[in-house]
Amino acid sequence: MQTLILLHDRLATTMTLYALFLGLWGLYKYVRGEGLDGNYLGAIIVAEVLIIVQALLGFALFGGGLRPARLVHILYGIMAVISFPATYAYTRGDDSRRVMLIWGLVGLFVFGLAVRAQMVQGAL
Repeated sequence: MQTLILLHDRLATTMTLYALFLGLWGLYKYVRGEGLDGNYLGAIIVAEVLIIVQALLGFALFGGGLRPARLVHILYGIMAVISFPATYAYTRGDDSRRVMLIWGLVGLFVFGLAVRAQMVQGAL
């Protein structure tokens, strides 16, 4: 169980920093007048995989009897899991500069969710 806790914790840090990177990169691309491209979408897919693995580790910990101090931690996780797919569905293949702003802001939103989830998790 300790290994799962360690993995969940380290992956949370990785996901948090990666979401910050995506948000800043997206805003940088927007300021430069660039639109959405395959490189950015590929990075989004990597982020989504990280988030899903993080959620699966959380489910394993929850199933093992470990609970976060506040259950809102789980809500933050659910929001993180659905944010990127929801943005993809909302933008429906548009690759304009405006969409790049949306993706950048969603990256920062997921960063905020990850930070907040870590703040409310408490001791497992």
